Amino acid sequence: MPTMQDKRQDFLWLVQLWIQRERDITGWTATCGDAVAASYRIPASMTARDAAFDFMSFNSEAFRGDIENKCPAWMMGLDDPRYC
Repeated sequence: MPTMQDKRQDFLWLVQLWIQRERDITGWTATCGDAVAASYRIPASMTARDAAFDFMSFNSEAFRGDIENKCPAWMMGLDDPRYC
């Protein structure tokens, strides 16, 4: 059974692949920070794939096409987590 840590790693791996392929990411350092922060907030009922789709759809015009996508509720107000 996958753990939340596994889900975070899968999510970040998918987002990393997208970032490597994306040619015109505006503010890519902010996007990377948001990806880390989002990885800690993936809802328990959501798969890594669906979370990555939400993230990439919101952050990439090339990914979503002409559709204007609203920020998913689970991704609002992202802050980097504090590490202990």
